[in-house]
Amino acid sequence: GSGAVGIITDHQKGTYTATFRLLWEGDPEVTIKIQLVLLRQAIDVIERTKRKYPIDLVMFRKRYIVGNDKIDTKCNVDPAIFKKTSAVCNYSDPHAGAWWYCEKAANISCDTPGHHGEIRYRDVSGGKLFGRYVNEKTPQEPWVWDFIFDILYFLTQGEILWPIADGVSGDWSLHRYLVSIGVWNSLVCKNRHFSNQAGWQQCLNGKTLYIIGDSTIRQWWEHLVRILEMKEALIPDAIHKTGPLLARDTVNNITVNYRSHGLPRRIAFTWTFHFKYVANIIDEIDGGPNDVICITMWVHFASYPVEVYRKRMEAVRAAIQRLLHRSPETLVVIKSANTRHSNELISGEWLAYKLDLIMREIFHGVNVVLVDAWEMTSAQHWHVEAIHPEEDIIVQELEFLCSFICPL
Repeated sequence: GSGAVGIITDHQKGTYTATFRLLWEGDPEVTIKIQLVLLRQAIDVIERTKRKYPIDLVMFRKRYIVGNDKIDTKCNVDPAIFKKTSAVCNYSDPHAGAWWYCEKAANISCDTPGHHGEIRYRDVSGGKLFGRYVNEKTPQEPWVWDFIFDILYFLTQGEILWPIADGVSGDWSLHRYLVSIGVWNSLVCKNRHFSNQAGWQQCLNGKTLYIIGDSTIRQWWEHLVRILEMKEALIPDAIHKTGPLLARDTVNNITVNYRSHGLPRRIAFTWTFHFKYVANIIDEIDGGPNDVICITMWVHFASYPVEVYRKRMEAVRAAIQRLLHRSPETLVVIKSANTRHSNELISGEWLAYKLDLIMREIFHGVNVVLVDAWEMTSAQHWHVEAIHPEEDIIVQELEFLCSFICPL
């Protein structure tokens, strides 16, 4: 089947208007599915809980190994949540829009390397109010109403799509996708699809990709390495989930790097010296016509006040502007959040959606392009929504990325 994402207008009085572009020829039977993700009452609970616990819904730690001993100290974006008697190590970097603090371990310098990891999630699910609205009244499966319409003949012949380099780099609100039999196509520009490995290799020949962010964009690195059968380089003490990761195709001169976006990061223990903030990573890249910078940041910031995310992304924007000033031919790509089912209080769709709107606001008017994973995952209807989309979705995100690298 085919599908497209509608635009919903909230009239602020209990009524809504949904607008769809129906792009199928003939006299089809169309099913409109309306999914209730969260009740208003559930959103109220989420917002109230975040106001009550603005910083420590998730707590982190830095672990030192001293002989046979493991010494843990608490870490987070605000030292106010630590014991007032604790000395504090300040790892903040205002240039990168990042604030990070850890309790100081006795007799250990703040400069001593350690391992970063999460320590706990705050248990706020046992309350009657939260259980009533989120567990009982928010459905585990989508609520769906099917309305069948006889659609009159709809002719799409003569539709003009721009070359992707001309049609997408301006107004991000133009991004709309049509998915037909599992294949995404942009409604505003021509996008690529590859039928074999040679097509990918030809497009990416001579390119260096810097993939920066959370695990949803690490999937780009993983699938490019698989598709291109690249050889992964061994980086001492690095773990796969956070990197840094490096792979090369020496025949076609393709290099693909991955780095995490820095703290906070909900992850098993990894060396702190492997974390760098995104603005600093960008500042170290010379740039050029063969460099592609791919960035996403959202899921690990969802449990915090939105200003934590805003400051970080504003620093990323400033770093991108510096990069484009010294090397205007560099391609910079932002991947949006994607839809998911998850712990609604930590990183669910409502929180992700709010951050995604901030991201779009911050980068509006900047010479970067968008891979709109939110719409792409919303349009598909054959997989359960997940934080890590299935392989066919990731591949088509990458095909859309390549539509900017080697436009049709």
